[in-house]
Amino acid sequence: MLKISRVGICVAVLLLALTAQSLYSAWSVGQTTDETFFSSGGYPIVRYNNYEFLGEHPPLILQLAALPLLAIQPDFPIHDPLYVPNTDRLDLSRNGARFLYQMGNNPQQILFLQRLPMIGLTVLLGLALFFFAGELFGQWAALLSLTLFCFSPNILAHGTLFTTDMGLTVFYFLSIYALKRFFDAPSERKLILLGLACGAAFMSKISSLILLPVISTLFLIFYFSQPKSVSVPPISSQSEKWIVGISLFLIAHAIGEKQAMVLFGPFCVFAFYFYARDFELIKNSRNRRLIFRGAVLAGAFLCLIYSWKLKKKYGASFAAVTLFGNLAVLVIAGLFSRLANKDSRIKLLKCYLAIWILAALVIVLGYTDFIYKCHRFIGFGNYMKPLGIVLSHSEGGHGACLEGSFITCDWRYFPAVMAIKTPLLTLTLMGIGFLMLFFLKRSLWIKSLILVPILFFLGAAMTSKIRIGLRHILPIYPFLFVLGGIPAAWLANIKNPSFKKILKGVLVVLLILFMARTLMSAPDYLAYFNEKVGGAEKGATLVADSNLNWGQDNKHLAEFVRDRKISPIKIAAEAHNADIYDFYKIPWAVVTAKDFLAPAPGFYALGIGIYSMQQKNPQSWFYNKKPLYKVGKTFYIFEVRE
Repeated sequence: MLKISRVGICVAVLLLALTAQSLYSAWSVGQTTDETFFSSGGYPIVRYNNYEFLGEHPPLILQLAALPLLAIQPDFPIHDPLYVPNTDRLDLSRNGARFLYQMGNNPQQILFLQRLPMIGLTVLLGLALFFFAGELFGQWAALLSLTLFCFSPNILAHGTLFTTDMGLTVFYFLSIYALKRFFDAPSERKLILLGLACGAAFMSKISSLILLPVISTLFLIFYFSQPKSVSVPPISSQSEKWIVGISLFLIAHAIGEKQAMVLFGPFCVFAFYFYARDFELIKNSRNRRLIFRGAVLAGAFLCLIYSWKLKKKYGASFAAVTLFGNLAVLVIAGLFSRLANKDSRIKLLKCYLAIWILAALVIVLGYTDFIYKCHRFIGFGNYMKPLGIVLSHSEGGHGACLEGSFITCDWRYFPAVMAIKTPLLTLTLMGIGFLMLFFLKRSLWIKSLILVPILFFLGAAMTSKIRIGLRHILPIYPFLFVLGGIPAAWLANIKNPSFKKILKGVLVVLLILFMARTLMSAPDYLAYFNEKVGGAEKGATLVADSNLNWGQDNKHLAEFVRDRKISPIKIAAEAHNADIYDFYKIPWAVVTAKDFLAPAPGFYALGIGIYSMQQKNPQSWFYNKKPLYKVGKTFYIFEVRE
């Protein structure tokens, strides 16, 4: 049997390897496109308590990333910000660029400090993944899952950048893990942790709202699949009073926000009903009972009315989904209202409602200006603004697909991107683990803990109109790594020692090759493609945007031009960053259409996607020509001579 000390050493080594790779990448990789945007959002919150620079994301990840900046307190254009021309809206990208490059600050230092909390969250996720997989399938499976995680190019790529993708991934996984821990041994403390985890996920990224149907489905599966001997302890009377008070507090803040009343109103209204209905003050008076029930019904119908009214803003399909969801909650509440408080089903329902009450409370109190918001009863206002932006963004659509690529901007986009961006060994182990899961003697509940979070999140992404990168389905990867670890559990139980030794040897060799290829990709993990595709040049014919070139090499290009004293240079890039070029004081200009056909003498830098297109164009001067230099994975330097 594997000794605990050996396991601990293996875990420590893997997490140290993850940390070392992450620190190297965070320091080496240049600023990506979205990091300009986020750099203008977090620091004003933690230093000036100013949320005006917050865009389409909740603030938690931005706040965590900005905390290290308090140690150096760089200058920020808080008093003279830049606005989108002819509007009263702040230009977040331009303000972020000004903060980084135009106010005398050290941009590399700022970016590195903002990336450090992301690395901390990534390491925390690795540790949670190990415990989660170990509790389900044993320590061998946990070690294999952790190995796949620590050397995953996709995790290393996005876990070392100042974006919200890894933050969502961490808290989405922790929410499911907290749910498992709660049902392993239900208690109020674990229920509170579960509610806080869900709240943290909601405050990380709007797409975390998929937890509402995910947690709901897992509650139903637990109830119908577990033996009736598993009981949920009743919530203490003191806690019930707190839940009632918090519910009323949240309802008061949600009524003024239609979106908040639609999303959280039903949970708050029925939590108030089921927790307060047996209070002596209400139970002992017929008139008070009638008033109480009337108020609850009025709140429920208000949720339905607001659901339908959202049709004007977000379309009939969105209104129909929310209306159906609220009707379902109303019907279920009506059925459960006939049950006594001592009934096990009511106890489970109360726990379920308490989760969303606590999560909604995190949203209201998660903004540091909550005192100002609360006394005006607009506590959900900060959260509903980015929610509205995201819904409008999703409705309008956003795709980054290439003509001629088999990866198209439809429902097949994300499975196809996974197939080329995930290492083949990881894909193989995930597939084997998925098949094994159906034959393992594990309960439906255990299997659902892995599959339901994957299916709901991936399904939502596939039906969404936003298709710009694998990072948008990053939250499913920890659960896929758990699947990938299952073959190790099977391997550990093989009885034939010779056969077991051979398989272990094969697996070790494959893991060494897998880890070596990941290390060879450092620090250019964004441009990683698996063995089936080959290198970044072949990948450039298939995908774009954050799957390949997100502006991470603009800094390296500027340093290259400065150090080589190239003057001037023309640049054609998919993700330009003029602020970096100007910061390094390099003489540059944008490549024109004429330059591709008949370039004047001088130096030219082509981004990898543009380079790939020119290599296919016989009319281009760059057709079939080899570059003089290559910068990073995404820039090709040519010299046109006299």
